[in-house]
Amino acid sequence: MTIRSTASLNRTTLMNRSLLASLALAMAAPSAQAAEPQVTNRNISVSTFVDIGHVIRGSLVNDDGTNPQDVENLFLNRDGVALTYSGTVNDKLHMNIGVGGLFWKPVPEANDAATKRINFGPGISEASARYDLTDRAQIKFGFFGYKYNPDAVNLGEYLLRSEAYPTIIQTGSMGGWVWMNSNEYKSMGTQFSWTSRGGDWKHDLLLFSEFNQAPLFDFSPSYVVTGKAAKAVEVGAGISFHRWIPIEPSRTTPRNTANTYVEIDGFPAYGVYDTDFTPVSAGGTFKEIEGRIPNFVDSTGTPVVNAAFDANGNRIYIRADNGDTLRVRTSERLTFQAIKLMGRAAVDLGVLLDMPATNGPFRLFGEVAVLGIENQPLYYENISERIPVMVGLSVPTFGVLDVLTLQAEYLKNPYPDNNYQQFSNSVPQPTLPGDSPADYAARKADGQYEDDDLKWSVHMKKTVVAGLEIYLQVANDHFRVQDVNAQPSFMPLTQQPSDWYYMLRFQWNL
Repeated sequence: MTIRSTASLNRTTLMNRSLLASLALAMAAPSAQAAEPQVTNRNISVSTFVDIGHVIRGSLVNDDGTNPQDVENLFLNRDGVALTYSGTVNDKLHMNIGVGGLFWKPVPEANDAATKRINFGPGISEASARYDLTDRAQIKFGFFGYKYNPDAVNLGEYLLRSEAYPTIIQTGSMGGWVWMNSNEYKSMGTQFSWTSRGGDWKHDLLLFSEFNQAPLFDFSPSYVVTGKAAKAVEVGAGISFHRWIPIEPSRTTPRNTANTYVEIDGFPAYGVYDTDFTPVSAGGTFKEIEGRIPNFVDSTGTPVVNAAFDANGNRIYIRADNGDTLRVRTSERLTFQAIKLMGRAAVDLGVLLDMPATNGPFRLFGEVAVLGIENQPLYYENISERIPVMVGLSVPTFGVLDVLTLQAEYLKNPYPDNNYQQFSNSVPQPTLPGDSPADYAARKADGQYEDDDLKWSVHMKKTVVAGLEIYLQVANDHFRVQDVNAQPSFMPLTQQPSDWYYMLRFQWNL
């Protein structure tokens, strides 16, 4: 224990007080010169909604598609609320902070209490700040939504709201939390915006971090431009370097046999998970994912090759019938990384026909995207199978409705619209039922994966009184629901042409 004299303590106290006084003066000096921050445009807004609807006909897939559950007259209900505070500091920094919550019921309902009760999920609706660099340039950062196509109310917005490999399209919010009025991409990131040509053209330089789909947190640099091509014509285009800045490169481009495409010469005849093991190939050059090779069998159900390693540690395969050694001729890893392109256009027919604005919007619009300009082996060898096309028409109702929008989409994707492989196994591959190429081939030959090529949506909005809005959406789109663990269904509920649902929303805004 150290004993100090009273004089020493007094000197120490005097020194501490002097130091604190000097520090206070130093901090006060610049404060006296700097102006106090001026906070203006303070606003608190509250929005709440009630969704009520039915899936008239559909199917629910919470696995690899092997066991779809038929759905008929499934009642749906959700109640949500959001509280948002906004304000501007020194006329330059604009902030939005929003929190909210959602009452939701898991789908499907099973024989356990957890699926039979209403759950509550709190969340952040927005946490963003935008700084005005000049009167023509701003930068925004945080967690916020981004939308480049103002005409698209349900389908569309493909550039950011999609995966390329596998080819997956979303409607509603990512993650299945919000079903209607969420036709935007919401994530963490930065948006640098500027205008040119007198404000007629808007440019957005984006850097978003993946917030919903595995692998998480990959960054995608993107650029979007929108402008007026003529008096009543608006055009837009964009490019996204999807996942080009990976957080873990080995997750974005997995380095395992389950994600390695190979070509092997001299492969023997084989069958693929057939119930009677009937050979489906006469052999020859073998093109497959390396991890599946032991699953290929001969007419007796015996694997046709056995995996081994040579003296140099290279993987080889030994034929079961004659003992010959087979070597990999070509090997390539598949990747989630992609270059995505988008183009869109809209014609304001109301302006061309000189119709009054009170009639409602009368616009013809469309959007097309390329979800991955580069082909990858085995699954992604045809770029036309990764090009969604959307057309829409906003129809004037002469004051009866605020908005009536019809949309249709076509995508000739030969694989299930199922992200099970991406979510569960973290590989950039389409999901095959049972991971069986033979089962997939049989279902494809039956036309199962052509039935979901066409999607459609009808969207209506009516303002009853100031602050009260009613929406109605009837669609066969990419609608997904959540299970008891808040995991969205791997496939949309509406897959066949006869599948559809309707959703009615009552929304209050204060």
